[in-house]
Amino acid sequence: MSVLVQLFANRQFQSIAFVQMMTIFSTNILSPILPVHFKMQGLSESEIGLVMGIISLGALLVRPWSGMSVDLRGSRSTILFGQTLTIIGVAAFLWTTNFWSLLLLRFFQGIAMAFYGTGAITFASCVETPENTSAAIAYFSLFTMIGLGIGTSAAPLVYGSVGFLPVIAISLAAVLGATGFMWINSKPVPRCGSDLRAPFRAVLTTKVVLAPSICLFASNFALGTAFTFVPLLSLSRGIAHYFVFFVAFSIAVVCARLGVQHINSRWGSVKTSIGASLLNALSALLLAIIPSVLTYAVAGVLIGFGFGIVYPTLAGYLVEHVNPANKGTALSILSGAGDIGNALGASVLGIVAQTMGFTAVFSAAALVIVLCTYYFQRALLTSRQFRMH
Repeated sequence: MSVLVQLFANRQFQSIAFVQMMTIFSTNILSPILPVHFKMQGLSESEIGLVMGIISLGALLVRPWSGMSVDLRGSRSTILFGQTLTIIGVAAFLWTTNFWSLLLLRFFQGIAMAFYGTGAITFASCVETPENTSAAIAYFSLFTMIGLGIGTSAAPLVYGSVGFLPVIAISLAAVLGATGFMWINSKPVPRCGSDLRAPFRAVLTTKVVLAPSICLFASNFALGTAFTFVPLLSLSRGIAHYFVFFVAFSIAVVCARLGVQHINSRWGSVKTSIGASLLNALSALLLAIIPSVLTYAVAGVLIGFGFGIVYPTLAGYLVEHVNPANKGTALSILSGAGDIGNALGASVLGIVAQTMGFTAVFSAAALVIVLCTYYFQRALLTSRQFRMH
């Protein structure tokens, strides 16, 4: 408990925790309703998948620059730049209505997400002493999940009650408030390492970065698939109350983030990540076999615990093992792998949904998760180069 008290007495941690919660709330109050809103505008399942997934392509393409921006210019300035782009991206929904303009807008939002996200996780990993870094990442990610949970749970209800434009207004208000708070309440943090930086490609190809990145790819592949296609599956089957999935996910993911540090200390980062990935696979299989309101709740709990555990565990493992001078670059690679997972889960499986149906979508997602988790296990758990933590 003393570590928790120390973290929340740290003004810098207070700043990034609140800002992360509000920024993530801003983006995720839109995520669950966009597929439904786009469907109502006449877009097909494949078009919806591309529009939802291209945000991750935009983020992926600028990840090397977002990581270098953090390493060279500092995380606070990178956060503020990303938040400014986010404000523009949310406001632009007011005048984008057709497929091509939405595709371009979501690509732009991915660029904003890359700069903000890389800056935020690096800021959180640098504001505490080395012995408290893992705890800082874990509790930072807890606030991520609080923002995500509130946003995704409230979105279908708010959208159903008042429509699309008020949701945009709420999203804008949240990110504007977060940006102002970051500007006023935080200060720049020292860079976390020396000037002995390795090239981007050298960092990417190290097993200690590549294997966790592939594991996170699988986790985000599952999440991107679920967030895009659970609402569409509900529409196709006439299943009411699909928000149950998002509520269950939100509760589970917050509970997971509260307990992730204890789980890691008991089982080690690698084994914990493997178990969390398998929960994601089980969630996808459940949605593939017997979709219903009840199974939505169970699947939401499973993927909530899986996703809630895997990201802070992998980020903490990576921070412990990379050269501090390359921390921003390494975290940008990890986040970039998540971007790819989100993009493929939404866009490629959108084509599968239109041609083969939703059972094939969720079955494919489960298979991808299992294959990636097997590689992660082979690369780290059985490797003599790395100790288990």
